[in-house]
Parts: sequence; structure tokens; C-alpha cells
Amino acid sequence: MKTLINFLKYHFGKPNDQASYLKMRRDYIESKFNVINKVSAINGLLNPKYKIEKSEGILGTLDSKEANNICSEIKKEGYYVFPNLLSPELVEEMKEFASTSPFHYLMAEEKGIIYSKDTVKYRDSKNLSNRYQILNISNFKSSASILNIVTDANFLHIANQYLNSKPILDLVVMWWSNSLKNLDINEEKKELLKNRSAQMFHFDMDRLKFLKFFIYLTDVDTNTGPHVYVKGTHNKIPSYINKDGRYTDEHVSKNDEKNIVEITGKAGSIIAVDTRGLHKGKELEEGERLIFQLEFTNSMFGNPQLPQVSEKFKYKGNDVFFKSYEYFFTK
Repeated sequence: MKTLINFLKYHFGKPNDQASYLKMRRDYIESKFNVINKVSAINGLLNPKYKIEKSEGILGTLDSKEANNICSEIKKEGYYVFPNLLSPELVEEMKEFASTSPFHYLMAEEKGIIYSKDTVKYRDSKNLSNRYQILNISNFKSSASILNIVTDANFLHIANQYLNSKPILDLVVMWWSNSLKNLDINEEKKELLKNRSAQMFHFDMDRLKFLKFFIYLTDVDTNTGPHVYVKGTHNKIPSYINKDGRYTDEHVSKNDEKNIVEITGKAGSIIAVDTRGLHKGKELEEGERLIFQLEFTNSMFGNPQLPQVSEKFKYKGNDVFFKSYEYFFTK
């Protein structure tokens, strides 16, 4: 009941605050999603979805039936692997952007610092960390190929259907990953980086409900960091999970081995995932991985730490509004 009251206060103008956010996270675990799903349903009534009959985009032509079939599969398993691949030309454009852009890297030195304050070129600094990420979202506006993806009608269509609410594109991220074996640091620091880079099982709980689209920009096999998902855990938190935080491979495998899947794929592979389900990025044994990610949410209620920086401009006739990690656009 408290999370519902907090949500309604937010919906009618009260800013996000840390106490409401932490209460929401507790309700995820304690109610096994029940409270959160009820609040999401109410949000759908207050913020009803768009009427989209058909969309044209990267995934081709999607009508309502096809979008419903995709969403049904996500609702059942927690994820969906699209048969379509991003074109090789577009993959190369994005890889070139990632090879020349400034990235922040994960730190293992100080408890209060997650990412470096300074930026580096990934190719010149691969021995500093296992994860390099673009934190300043305004960097993306220099890439027409990326802007075409984040404004793609297919992704909006699927998110609209899955969330049963007008979707908000609140997260645009790109990051490089490489193996911890490449780093000359002690095991304690490696474990910290493994935790910080989401390479241990966990749930995402920053918003009420959301859907992420991952695009592999390098070939991903079992040794190069596939997304690992525990099927069905997006519908109800399993009984062996009793607290917020990270979980070891051993704990999850012991209780749910039959439902663990590794999602591999060629460069250009596109995956939709409800990361409210138990998941992780598998630690790389070799090579490197480049991923691009979009996240659509049904409400900005939740984590109060963002946004921080905003910027507005036009792209192909659309009003585009960047806000730190958050990205909103209107047709």
C-alpha cells in the first residue's frame, strides 16, 4: 500500500525520493512482485498505451499480431531473441563510433567511486578495467546511426505493447567489456569489478516495470560474455531469493539450473529482455564484447539519483530530449 501511495504522490507532482525508492525495492522482494505489478497496472490506467497498429523499422514491418506474439514470448520466458540482425554496415558504423568515443571505466580503488572521472579511448586503455561505458548521453547525438536506432518505431511498438502503457525511453547505454584476466590487480579488486559490472546474478529494480533491448555489436559466444537469464523469474521472484543484492552462480545453479540460459549471437543480434528477472552478464574468458542497450519504462517513478544533465534538440522532425542517462523523444 505504501508504494502505491508513493507512486500516486509522484504521479501527481511529488519528486522521487530515496525513501520511496528503497520501499519500492523492498516490495519487489517481499511481495514477490505482487505489489509492484498492481501499481504497474494502475499506472497503465493513468497512462494508457498508444494505439499502434503497425510499425516500420529495423525489425521490418510489425503488425499488431506479430508484436503481440513477441510480447507473449517475453511474458512467458522473460526474453526474446529476434531473428533479424542489425545490418553489417550499421554494426561497423557503431563499432567505429565506439572505437573513437570517450569512455569512463569502472573503478576498483575507492568504495564511493564507481566510474572514473576522466575519459579514455577504449583501444588505448584496455588494461585499466573490465568495463568501459559512455556516461554522458549527449555524446550519442553525434551518431546518426545510433539516433536512428533510439528513435526506431519497432522498439517503441513492442515496448508499448509489453508495458501496456505509454513507454518512456529512459536509458541509452553503450559499453565495452573485456576479461578480468587481462588486469594486473588482486583477486579482491577483481571481485569488486565483477560485482560492479553486473557479472553476478541480480534483479534490476530501478523502476516499476521496464523492457531492455540489447544489441550485440561483436560476436558473443559462451566465452565472450553472453547475457545469462533465469527463465520465468520476471513473473515471480523465486523462493530461494530472499534479499536485495547479488547472488553467486553456485546459489542460482543449485536451485534453478534447468532454467538458466546463455544468450549468444553474432554481431548485430537483437534481444528484448525483462531484466526484472534474475540475470547477469557472464564474465569474459577471452576476447572483448561491445553492447548497445535501450531501456523503455512505464514510469519514471523510482531511482531518484538521475537525471542530472539535460539537453534538447531536433532529429528528423522529432523533439529529442536528453536527460543524463534518460532519453525521451516525442513524435
